[in-house]
Formats: sequence, structure tokens, C-alpha cells
Amino acid sequence: MKIIIKLFLGLVIFVGAIAYFAPASIIEKFLPSNISAAGLSGTLLNGNVQNVIIDKIGLQNTKWTAKPLSLLIGKVQADVSIDSSNIKGDFKTTYSGSDVHTKDIDLNGELSLLGPYFERYGLTINGQFDAKFDNLHIKNGIPHYADGILKTSNTSILGFVPLNLGDISSEFSPQDDGFQINLHNQNGELDLDGIIYVANGGAYNADLTLSKNARTPDNVLQTVQMIGKKITEDSVKLVHQGQLGI
Repeated sequence: MKIIIKLFLGLVIFVGAIAYFAPASIIEKFLPSNISAAGLSGTLLNGNVQNVIIDKIGLQNTKWTAKPLSLLIGKVQADVSIDSSNIKGDFKTTYSGSDVHTKDIDLNGELSLLGPYFERYGLTINGQFDAKFDNLHIKNGIPHYADGILKTSNTSILGFVPLNLGDISSEFSPQDDGFQINLHNQNGELDLDGIIYVANGGAYNADLTLSKNARTPDNVLQTVQMIGKKITEDSVKLVHQGQLGI
């Protein structure tokens, strides 16, 4: 038994030494093709990267503090903080193979950060966001579990149908085989209410209703009817299905 204990302690010291002394720059060798990094400094245990690009989204000044003992069970656990021009905050994450478990997420920034995703559909998004999540689980690039609240303010989407949706609250709640998002807004040119259900495999169903209010400009609701279904004189339903991935 003493030999086993000594071997275990020796392994712990060895792994800790590797994490402590290994330069952060070796991370570049293990990054997937959609992620690039520049200005890596520090070590695997305590590091910093000046610029990270993930699917054309750029982040600056990202720091991490890793837990070397997690390597013993084939995982990487780290506390991460971001102080970028378009997003700030921190979270805790555990990475293992194709699984990423993140908790205690507290991030705020500019919605324009998500511009590359909306540009694919000919849209431009503006506004600010504040995300607070207890847990978020992503597997093979697909969200499987989410528990938290995403709030956006001064939200505007410009495209075929320019919309100013004001302040939107999106509540993410876990379900048996996925998660559900409940949406509603305030101070927008249209009232938004709806539900988006996301299954574990990434398939989603969106059922949204846009309704006229006192701030609605002339003909905006009629324009929205071109991409939805009129259900009353003052309301349009938008139903969409698709596959979600990151």
C-alpha cells in the first residue's frame, strides 16, 4: 500500500511539474482548425493569450488558471477570464475529449461579437448582452444542456425585415432530453414572446410571436407577415426548425 501511495504522489508531482513549467505556447499544437491564437505567454498552469479567433470571432486578453490534478483523470479544468473590447467576464470550464462543461458563467459585451454568424443569413445584429449561466454543456460542438439567463438590451436586427426588439430576456431551462428557451421583450417596436426547444442532438424548434404595440411603425407588422403567418390583426407567428451547432 505504501508503494502505491508513493507512486501516486510521484505521479501527482510529475503532472504538476509539467503543468507548472510547460510553456503555454504548446497549446497551439492542439487547437482545432477553427481556432487560432497569437501572443501566448505564461505556462499551462497560468497563462494568457493576447488574441484568439474562433470562427472569425476575435477575443483579446484571455487568461486562465488550470488545475493540474485534473489531468490525472483525463480532463482539463480551468478558471478563465476575458477582458476584451467586445466581451468581459469569467467562467469555469472542464474539457474532456469532445465534451465541454462550463459553469458560473458571467459575461457581458457587444452583440456585434456574433456578427459573423448573422452575416451568413444577410443580417446585422447590434446591442449589448449580459449572460449569467449556472451550467452549459457542449458536446461535439452542439449544446446539450443549458441553465441560465441571457439578457440583451437595445437589440436590433437589420436585414430584409429591420427590427428593433428592445430589451430581450431569454431564460434557458434544462429538459429531459435537451433544454428550452423562453423569450420575451420590453421596449421594442414589436412585442416578442416565444419558446425555442433544443434537443440533445442539436435539432431545434422555434415558435415565436411578434405583436404590434404603441411603438410599432407603420407597415412593420405587414412586412414581418412576409416571413411568418398572420394569426390576428396585430400578431404574426414565426415557426422554424433546424439544426444547431457551434
